[in-house]
Amino acid sequence: MKSIFAVIVIAFLVFSPAACKKKEGEIETAPPSIESTAPDFTLKDVNGKTVKLSDYKGKVILIEFWATWCPPCRELTPVLNKIYEKYKDKGFVILALTLEDIDTVKDYIKDHRVKYPVVIATIETTKQYGIIGIPVSFLIDKEGAIASRHMYTPDFVKELTFEIEKLL
Repeated sequence: MKSIFAVIVIAFLVFSPAACKKKEGEIETAPPSIESTAPDFTLKDVNGKTVKLSDYKGKVILIEFWATWCPPCRELTPVLNKIYEKYKDKGFVILALTLEDIDTVKDYIKDHRVKYPVVIATIETTKQYGIIGIPVSFLIDKEGAIASRHMYTPDFVKELTFEIEKLL
């Protein structure tokens, strides 16, 4: 019973409106604003290939911050697979960013048949995007601007599909 209560308290703290921004020393870190240019990054995917966000300019991009241990993230995997398959030939890409170790992520990709690129993020990248909880998605338009930001909700898929179609 105590462990369930602890999980509920932690979930409330992470997902409450008061948790939308975090402070690091004296500097407040917040997500980039809608319509601002998405912060560029250069990272490695799980196969060691360099992935640079700006290389995808001209495509609609979903940046998904996630983890293998996160239940809502795990629920999203098959949904994101379907979305990726539906739009990948129309100029859409998903870049799934995680802080986890490569072996754990590779096992997850294999076991869950992840079809979209998975990239190993850095703490700096999470700071650039103001990440304090997961899953969090940023939809980037063809010019590299942030079109929307989503936390996982029941309407997430419907909203995301509508926005992707609008941007393509």
